[in-house]
Amino acid sequence: MSKRVLITGGNSGIGYCTAEQLAGHGAEVSLACRDQTKGQAAIARIKNRHPDAKVRLFPLDLSDLENVRDNAALIYRELGELDVLINNAGVVPTQQEFTRDGYEMQFGVNYLAPVLFTHLMLPLLKKGNQPRILHVASVAHWLGRINKKTWRGRKPYLVMDAYGQSKLGNILFSNVLAEHLQELGITSNALHPGGVDTPIFRHVPKAAMALIRPTLTTPEKAATLPVSLALDPQYDGVTGEYFANHKPALRSPRARNAKLAQELYYDTMAELDLPTL
Repeated sequence: MSKRVLITGGNSGIGYCTAEQLAGHGAEVSLACRDQTKGQAAIARIKNRHPDAKVRLFPLDLSDLENVRDNAALIYRELGELDVLINNAGVVPTQQEFTRDGYEMQFGVNYLAPVLFTHLMLPLLKKGNQPRILHVASVAHWLGRINKKTWRGRKPYLVMDAYGQSKLGNILFSNVLAEHLQELGITSNALHPGGVDTPIFRHVPKAAMALIRPTLTTPEKAATLPVSLALDPQYDGVTGEYFANHKPALRSPRARNAKLAQELYYDTMAELDLPTL
């Protein structure tokens, strides 16, 4: 039986390559994208390479929490059940921007909205076959600090500080889910798929770049990790891990801090007005 996979932001870059490779392995793939034109183009490219691929598109704008709620309801009605959720979509604006709800863009899109979306997808995952949740984080989480005072804006805006906080949040959220969902048979793991050398890295401090540069790779190669974590039977029951280079990787001390993870989770649930697990 083919796996039913939902990936956010699968219309370009690593996300697209992940979706294409999943489809090539026979998975039923759903893309949840803000830009529907790019999403349709991505589906056409996937179908061109894999004519029998089962792939579909849903709207999802992670910069608007009301949009997330509305489209999660649409996805729930359409899919019925889900085996794998891949929280892949993200942004790295070089100048400070804000979501529709007034959050600093990286915090809102990379961390806060995926937390909401994941919670709204849990009823589908509970119906899935050995369900898995994957969070695309980054080695840049080592730069991250959780600072609630920055959630609604930063003075000054330091792009990599904001990015690091959002990626640290991804891992801490993954850890909390792993603990709370284990009895339900739902696994939760975070991963650093490998960076692709793009102009974004001109903003990275030299010390951090020395850490990041050895991990740079192509989108096609980077996608092999989330694809493996989504489909490979060797990861059945594996939860609460952080992967890089196809093996468990070292997390920063903050990313291993269980108290910090719980505090962030409860603060986030309060922001989203959601009940805790």
